[in-house]
Amino acid sequence: MTNMTKYDTQQEILPKKPRGKKKLMIQTLNDQLGIVSIACKQVGISRETHYRWLREDSNYKYWVEEANYNLKDFGENCLLKSMREGHDGNIWNFNKTINRDRGYGEKLDIEHTGSQTIFNIVEKSVEEIKRAKLDSKPKAGGNTQSP
Repeated sequence: MTNMTKYDTQQEILPKKPRGKKKLMIQTLNDQLGIVSIACKQVGISRETHYRWLREDSNYKYWVEEANYNLKDFGENCLLKSMREGHDGNIWNFNKTINRDRGYGEKLDIEHTGSQTIFNIVEKSVEEIKRAKLDSKPKAGGNTQSP
């Protein structure tokens, strides 16, 4: 007999799918690529109603988040197809987001585990610059050569 956990025999239990306008709203969000204002207009509800449903109905919130994940998957698939076709801008965009951990990002993330913080390092650097400037200034009464 194999070692099975309780998770091997259980299926994921999903929240109930909404009915009525909530169901229509989720379908419309999928069709409109997540654009809330357009979906609300097509369904005939206000944005406030949509956001109230998100706050108050955990099943609705789950399926809206699922629609957002589907949108991300769709966008990623389109991006990968475009990259295969050789569109350089999309390749760069992919690397800036997905391969950020490999140095392609626009922003540098600094992590440290020691006691020095970035503020300590900057303070020390400023002090070193000030010291270097003072050291390079001619001293009063020192050797000054006239031409």
